[in-house]
Amino acid sequence: MSCNYCKGNCQKAGKQRNGTPRLYCAVCKKYQQAVYRKVAYQPEITKMVGNLLCEGVGVRGISRVLGIAVGTVISRIKSLGQKVCKPSGFSSGRAFEADELWTYIGKKSNEYWVAYALERQTRQVVDFVVGKRTKATLKALIEPLLNIRPGIIRTDNLTHYQRIIPKKIHLAGAYCINRIERKNLSIRTHLKRLSRRTIAFSRDIEMLKSCLRIYFWR
Repeated sequence: MSCNYCKGNCQKAGKQRNGTPRLYCAVCKKYQQAVYRKVAYQPEITKMVGNLLCEGVGVRGISRVLGIAVGTVISRIKSLGQKVCKPSGFSSGRAFEADELWTYIGKKSNEYWVAYALERQTRQVVDFVVGKRTKATLKALIEPLLNIRPGIIRTDNLTHYQRIIPKKIHLAGAYCINRIERKNLSIRTHLKRLSRRTIAFSRDIEMLKSCLRIYFWR
């Protein structure tokens, strides 16, 4: 049998506790089985977890649809989020929009904000940060943008931006960020944990970040 991971040749290596033959790959040093009884071991399951997540299905909903454990869904989401890389290679002189999205972790009194920026022409999300609505949080978002040497950065009238962004490239106002405001509606529609009226919410900041990475950049 060929290896499920590297396609090398496997050899017999005893049996599992349930009597299923176990195989060993000398190339990638991994043990495996020829046939798995559990649905979670199927290679397309991880992809389906990401697809369902981005279509407004919550963690428990994904668990019910795919027939896998809730803990497995959570681990797959975090694993997918770690593998996703944010885009790079933006040329200088481009226009960007930045805004914040309100949410909470654990309980509504524990407020958090998802601050993110997108390139105005392509509407590609450049970067995001999750934290309190403070100058330090927004600075972590804006400073990488300034390294790209943008032509202009559009924001709302939040005073923190005025202290971080140079005046010559800063445009602030309620009608300056119409594209990212439209993106906010899409995010709340496609991610169950960020919907306005839902019983789903984030219990872990790393889980929230993983979901956003998958949605923005997968």
